[in-house]
Amino acid sequence: MAARTPTVLSDKFERVGETGLDERKRVSLSKALEALNGLLHRALGGQDPGELRFIIYTNDACQILLSPEVAVPLHEVWLYKNHEALASVRRGLQQAAEGKVHDLGSFAKYADDEVE
Repeated sequence: MAARTPTVLSDKFERVGETGLDERKRVSLSKALEALNGLLHRALGGQDPGELRFIIYTNDACQILLSPEVAVPLHEVWLYKNHEALASVRRGLQQAAEGKVHDLGSFAKYADDEVE
């Protein structure tokens, strides 16, 4: 995995609890995840974040910063790289949510057509 340049997107940190190491030297993040769940739900427009991963940063003060990263299936990566297409999809989803749709009827007659 390639190293990334750390970016602090907000300096508004909120203390959500404390924890210690368990017998296998792991840290439980359950309190942090409870707080994060609501934020992610709003940030993703109510969509399920899917597989949640974290980018881990440390600094010379021995602080650790976990930045959530939502995994995107490989077959959908192109959309996130194509900003124009992503904006179009988001506009379409917003229009559909507002009921601004135009029914084009059934496409069943094309179901058996050969795909080029």
